[in-house]
Parts: sequence; C-alpha cells; structure tokens
Amino acid sequence: MNRLDSILAEAQLRFDATQVSETIDWLAKELATSFDEASLTGRLAEFQASCRKHPLCEYFMMDPYSRRAAEKPRGYAGDAVMLDFIYRPDPKLFDGVAGSVHRATTTLPNAKSVLWRRDYLASLIFSRMRPTEAPRILSVASGHMRELDTLRDLTESTKVEFTALDQDKTSIQQAIQTYNEYKIVGIPRGFSSLIKRNSTIGNFHVIYSAGLFDYLTELSAVSLVKAMFARLLPGGVLSIGNFTRDSHGRGFMAGFMDWCLIYRNEGEMRALAQAACPGASYRIFRDQPGNVVYLEIFSDKAIDDPS
Repeated sequence: MNRLDSILAEAQLRFDATQVSETIDWLAKELATSFDEASLTGRLAEFQASCRKHPLCEYFMMDPYSRRAAEKPRGYAGDAVMLDFIYRPDPKLFDGVAGSVHRATTTLPNAKSVLWRRDYLASLIFSRMRPTEAPRILSVASGHMRELDTLRDLTESTKVEFTALDQDKTSIQQAIQTYNEYKIVGIPRGFSSLIKRNSTIGNFHVIYSAGLFDYLTELSAVSLVKAMFARLLPGGVLSIGNFTRDSHGRGFMAGFMDWCLIYRNEGEMRALAQAACPGASYRIFRDQPGNVVYLEIFSDKAIDDPS
C-alpha cells in the first residue's frame, strides 16, 4: 500500500494548494489503479481502511453526497435522495470547502454518466411514444424517475403509462407527486417479485432498470433479465446499464464513499444476454462519458404472459 499512501499524501498537499475540483479529479484517477490492485489481491478492505482513516476523509465527509453514500441511511449507497444531488444540483445549498468538495464530487465523469443515463432513458421512452398510443413502461428499481425531467423537455404529450417498481415506498411516492401529469402506478416491492411466476404485473413496451444491476450477482442478474424479457410485448425493448471496471471514479467511490459496485464489461453483458435470452436480438454500447455499458434486448415475436 506504499503507492496508495503516496497518492493520499500528494492529494492532501494539492488539496491545500490548488483547486479542489482539480485535486479530486486527479485523486479519482490515481485511486483507480490502487483500487484495481487491491481488488485483485484480496486487499480491498485494507485499501478502504487506508482511505477512510486519512485526514482527507474529513473534507470529503463535509460533502452530503459522499457522506450519504458512506452512512447509507436507507441501507445502501446510491439511493434516490443521494442521486438527486447529481440530477438536481442546488449551487446555493453549500458554500466554503464543503461546497467546493460537493461541486467536485457531483461533477466527476461517473456523475456525468448518471446524467447521460437520465437523458438516454427519456429518449428511449419518447421513441416508443411516437409509434404507440399510450405505451406501457416498467421501471425496475425506479427511484425518483428523474428521466421524466428530460421527457418533459422532449414532449408535452403525457400519453404514456408507467409502472414504478421499487422496494422504497418513499421514492415511489416522490415520483408520483413530482410527475403527477403522468399515469404512474407504484409497486412497492423488491426486484425478486418479478422473478416469481405468480406475479400479475403484466406486459410492457419498454422495461428498463437504471442502476440495479450494479448490485446484482450473476445468478440474480440472469434470473431478473429473463423475467423482465418475459414481460415484453411484441416489438418491445429491455434496457439495463452497468458501470464498468474501468469507470473513472471506482477507486474514490470504494475508498472514501464505501460505495462498491459489481462491475461488468461488454463481454459480460453479452454473456448475460445469451444466458438469459438465448436467440434474442440485442445490442451493446457504452455511454458517451465511457463509464457505463448498456444492454438492449429486443422482443421480436409474440410471447406468453408469465402471469
């Protein structure tokens, strides 16, 4: 861990002498290599302990975004309230060092991928609104559904029916209240409810999950993709995203925010598609910032309702 100690010491010197945003961006890049080495050698806990006990951590915990990830008030990092610091920033909310750190952490390339995801999902929904009268959309682990912010910008039409599935009832309620011009049916359940054969949730033109697969093991991921695909209407599309092993902020997230993901690359997403939906057509691509790989699977023929 000598290299890690040197990086942290250098970051502390830079933090005192230069722009905070530049230092945090540099630190995120440098920590990635140390994180990769620690993961490969089974020393991830040591890597995290070194980051968390370093004096820099006190600065980062002034940032409510980083602090919420570390404290996990809803049991996990990356909850809907935390992501709203990225989706709906308030520059007047924080000032001084805390404000500088907050603006830096919520504008790192990984945060830009979160914004890209919002806009991509809105475009995906909009693309189905044009040829289909009132398309049915299912969001799995829906959160606050901030993609509807962008959808509002794309079209004034509200002829779309959403089903929001999330274990967090508060997040569903927030989405329904914020976007009351849309028909949103909330289902306060975990993703495992989709896998059960007796589910009566129905079928959809678009099914997507924004960030859930970053937390799923291979077995759970395959089972969920299979269940989601089974609920596609003819001509429908399933979309999931996953942060990649070479994503920009992976070391900073794990080290200071205690935010560890299950990363996947293009090959692993391809294997996921082939294991869950053999014979189905699909496409795989990266987002513009380059931190997330997306898998879209298409339903080209009629299917039976699993309910």
